[in-house]
Amino acid sequence: MSIATVGARYQIVIPAKERKRIGLKPNQKVNVTADRDCIIVEPIGSQSLRGITRELNDGTDAAAYINKLRNEWNTRR
Repeated sequence: MSIATVGARYQIVIPAKERKRIGLKPNQKVNVTADRDCIIVEPIGSQSLRGITRELNDGTDAAAYINKLRNEWNTRR
């Protein structure tokens, strides 16, 4: 167990030891649920994401990705 602090804007930094233990990556989506007096944070794996969301799960900028796809489509014409 590690200690974290809730900031003025209710943000929490998850300690590095805990991030590494569960394999949490930057920009990864998580499920947050409250159970009695606890808050549970669970990473969402890319296998539960579908379509373009799965491909953008690594933090890729959505607009840049769409522009890349458009360029590929235009070269096929």
